[in-house]
Amino acid sequence: MEMSNSIPADLPREDFARDQSKVHRAVLQALVDTEQRSVLANLSCWVMTAAAAAFLPTAEYYVFPLLFRLLAMVGTRTGFAQVRAALANDGPLRVKMRWLAVSLVVGGAAWGATMLPVLAHPTLHPARLLVGGSTLIGMSIIVTMLSTVPRMALSYSLGFLGAFCGGLWFTGAPDALELTIGMILLFAIFITYSHASTFGQRQSARLLVENLRLGRELRTSLDQALHLAEHDGLTELLNRRAFFANAEQANGAHRMVVMLDIDHFKTINDRFGHPVGDTVLERVGRALRNVLHREVGSGYLAARLGGEEFAVLLPEMPDAETRRIVEALRAAIAAVGRDMAVDGLVTTTSAGIAPLKSGESLDDALLCADTALYDAKANGRDRAEWAGKDTVYVASRWDRGVARRAQR
Repeated sequence: MEMSNSIPADLPREDFARDQSKVHRAVLQALVDTEQRSVLANLSCWVMTAAAAAFLPTAEYYVFPLLFRLLAMVGTRTGFAQVRAALANDGPLRVKMRWLAVSLVVGGAAWGATMLPVLAHPTLHPARLLVGGSTLIGMSIIVTMLSTVPRMALSYSLGFLGAFCGGLWFTGAPDALELTIGMILLFAIFITYSHASTFGQRQSARLLVENLRLGRELRTSLDQALHLAEHDGLTELLNRRAFFANAEQANGAHRMVVMLDIDHFKTINDRFGHPVGDTVLERVGRALRNVLHREVGSGYLAARLGGEEFAVLLPEMPDAETRRIVEALRAAIAAVGRDMAVDGLVTTTSAGIAPLKSGESLDDALLCADTALYDAKANGRDRAEWAGKDTVYVASRWDRGVARRAQR
């Protein structure tokens, strides 16, 4: 699969820029992980080079380059550690990358300085081959490792070539021009090979980010589908199926069931039209959610059972608290009609309340609450009635908080 940096037609520019940033971070993460695992190899190469240089008759020329390289290793390790920490904390990278680029220039110069005595002060000794060979091999490995981030590879290459070629001309080494051209060509070969060998890594990072984006979109789509499957599209409350399914999970707990029905809703549709009726239902759903979230917080269920009929399952609480919440729900629904500023629109509500005791059926409790609801309708609407063994609680805008005895 071929990837490009062009913006896909179906992807917003902001999302594309965000994905490109994630690709860059994924490539950087792979680079810093590789560098962390290569510390021992880098140090072993330095030890081997120092040991071989010690046997050369020109050993004094390697003292400064090797010390310089050891200090440069500390600098590059610090630079990579800062980038690694920024990636782990999802922090900004710009300043950290600048420091790393500078440390790589210094690191490349240290390697170039190590290579300089091999050619500027040639000697016929087997150890010379070991020093030169280990330096070239180590340099090629580093360039290959850094080539996934061209800016880093360029920083290292400029440091190496600057120190090596500048040193040749400064020391007046024989064949300085030929050696400079040869080293530049050698670096060009290394960089070309490195680019080809790391192309797959960059592609893998792009594919990884693309897969993460597609996975994120899939999860969002699945969440939306699940939400639509469980919620009423107009009121955003639970639908009947989800209400019963969620209520079953709380089976065994003592709860309170509240049935609410908008008074004369058919008249609202007939008089003001179905669009107004739909708006009423939408705002009623929002009012129910707001009141329950404010007064209960969590542990409740609210659903539109159908038409203008709603059900609420409250957690166990004192009867007085249940009455207060039901009246808050009815007041919020009544405010819907006033807030819509439609002349003549009234959205009062009748309610029925029944206990759902431990071990009892939700269907039975809903039936009791529904019976109490119809009693509220029969007794003049705009009221709440409490279904009990021999007591019905009545609350209306004229008679709130008053209990009367009633034989069922």
